[in-house]
Amino acid sequence: MLVGYVSDEYYLAISDVAVLIQSESLPQPVQIHSAANGGLYAEIEPGEYGVTLSKTGFGSKSVLVNLDEQQPIQFRLLSDKPLGYVWPKRSKPGEQAEWRVHTTEAYKLGLWRYGHQKEFIKNLGWYDEHAPLPSVQVLPDGDFTQTGAQWNKTGYTMVWHKQLVTAPEKSGLYYLHMKTESGKFYSFPWIISPSEPQSEIAVLTSDITWNAYNNFGGRSNYVNQDGLPEAPIVNSRQELHRYNSP
Repeated sequence: MLVGYVSDEYYLAISDVAVLIQSESLPQPVQIHSAANGGLYAEIEPGEYGVTLSKTGFGSKSVLVNLDEQQPIQFRLLSDKPLGYVWPKRSKPGEQAEWRVHTTEAYKLGLWRYGHQKEFIKNLGWYDEHAPLPSVQVLPDGDFTQTGAQWNKTGYTMVWHKQLVTAPEKSGLYYLHMKTESGKFYSFPWIISPSEPQSEIAVLTSDITWNAYNNFGGRSNYVNQDGLPEAPIVNSRQELHRYNSP
């Protein structure tokens, strides 16, 4: 039966993903690989199974799911490139926010304030753990544009696992700069709003446009607006309504 599909963070099909399906009802585990369109096909009956997915260049994961041919699972894997965000994405001075980073390497994090000139504020330090690939995040399956990426939820059970930064006193647009051990770079924004009015002129910034144009997850106000297609994308220009409807 069609078990489901495998796609990345942009809902692009991933082929040749190694998949292990396990259950007490099976005499032995079933091993399959995803097809060119990301499809997973296995000779099993509907029911609850443990599924492990692995592919070079993507974070591996294991999930417990109910497999039903009428409702194929949209398995989502996250590529190995550095990514990150701050949550909440806006804070007031003195409040704490959590940075949520995805990377396969140890990384150094620094805080910068953006304006007429970019201003370095401070280093937050080097980060890594003793376990292998401890900063690799796990994506929720399905359409996580509706639920959020939910990073720092799996395996961050203790207080000292939290990655918190205190908002500076000066309001403005800040960015956290991440640089990995091998030199890869990524930055992500953090808005600091004043606790109370400090000037006769206020500058308003809207993060609505972030959501409108952001297609992380496979959807935005311009791509797959009404929902994810049944199968992940193999070629955007051939398949997306955005390009095929005059």
